[in-house]
Amino acid sequence: MIGDKIRHLSPSKKITFSFLMIIFIGSLFLSLPVSQSAVSEAGYFQHLFTSVSMVCVTGLLTTPLITTYSLFGKVVCILLMQIGGLGLMTILAAFIVGVGKKISFKDKIAVSEALNRDKLGDFKNYLTSIIKYTAVIEGTAFIFLAVRLIPEYGTKNGFFHALFLAVSGFCNAGFDTLRGNSLQHYVHDPVVNIVMMVLIVLGGIGFSVWFDITQNVQSIFKKTGSRNLKRNYQRLQVHTRLAINISVFLLLFGIMLFLIVEWNNPSSIGDFSVGEKILAAVFQSTTFRTAGFTTVNFLDFKNFTNFFFVVISFIGGSPGGTAGGLKTTTVALVVLLMYNEIKGQKHINYAYHTIPTEIVRRALVVLVTFFVCFMVGTGLLLLFEQDQRPFHLIFETASALTTIGLTVDNLTPQLSTVSQVVIMILMFIGRIGPITIFLSLGRRNKKQKNYRYAETKILIG
Repeated sequence: MIGDKIRHLSPSKKITFSFLMIIFIGSLFLSLPVSQSAVSEAGYFQHLFTSVSMVCVTGLLTTPLITTYSLFGKVVCILLMQIGGLGLMTILAAFIVGVGKKISFKDKIAVSEALNRDKLGDFKNYLTSIIKYTAVIEGTAFIFLAVRLIPEYGTKNGFFHALFLAVSGFCNAGFDTLRGNSLQHYVHDPVVNIVMMVLIVLGGIGFSVWFDITQNVQSIFKKTGSRNLKRNYQRLQVHTRLAINISVFLLLFGIMLFLIVEWNNPSSIGDFSVGEKILAAVFQSTTFRTAGFTTVNFLDFKNFTNFFFVVISFIGGSPGGTAGGLKTTTVALVVLLMYNEIKGQKHINYAYHTIPTEIVRRALVVLVTFFVCFMVGTGLLLLFEQDQRPFHLIFETASALTTIGLTVDNLTPQLSTVSQVVIMILMFIGRIGPITIFLSLGRRNKKQKNYRYAETKILIG
């Protein structure tokens, strides 16, 4: 009975329901006595908050992860991050097709929408490839991290810390089980920095981008493709090139701006060597857009630096990946719309292709909806938290909605219960997208007609 009702839900409702279900189940598992450490005093609400943050791969907590949960509880956290990063529907669908069962057409649509994939063809290979790629990437990172951490923490703890970081990094979650100050202890460690940056980039760039690049590389080795780098790059799909171009631009721009502003700041990187400054700049530019790890205490940054990182965190990763935010291609389409409007160009063109108007329109709606959620969330926190500094609350709202998961002066546990509920809602919206949320809440009228009336002009600007 319940299964039939779920099967008949719209794709957006299935996505929303799957995340809500795993959050609730996760909160129950985290509430079990076996999940608690000996000194844990957390109640169900704290476990619910942790479950939301884990599944939404955000990084905000109301109670310390290290001192609250036992080994079993931390393993539950790993599973919640992995499911939240890939999506429950993706994992279930991959399992179903992996054992030879058929998946319904409606479920294919729902999973494809969850992955931001516009094609239904080659569905089985696409799903199984996601699981395989994830296992290979996280497994490789786990080995490198284990080799680095075992001498410091011992075999058992070193293995576990490496596993936790590998999953958290790939899922862009920002959680760790180390010293309670993120990765600041490893600010000058090239192994930890490089491995984590690779995980963050691969997780945030999007699954479709992986496969497009992989197919292109395979064609070179099979000698069916050109060995000319520029020509091979042009063979990539337009979406892939746009996602890569925007990601590289944001990474380089963030590095440059960080170095210019923080170069002589003695509180952050002013006393570092040139190489250490560059490594710190690359890591912060990589992580602040999608993941939330830090190797330098961001409270020591200048105000402009933190403001800039808030801005790029809104952009986030690329569609179909594990990162949150507006998504790189969404912002790019809105920028292209603005550019073409200024130039007087009727069509939105990129890389000698014209982008359909409905896609650009959807991107604009997503952007506006995202900022409406941000303004409403900020307004509610400002209303409920009269004693907190406004910028700290703005930062907290942005951190939750973009799922970057950083908090100023450990603000999250200090918030009132109602404010923490607001934060949970923002994290949920940020993970699955505001449009998906509103479509799942709404009820479309199938008889709705597209009316067109006499045109009129409205003054703007």
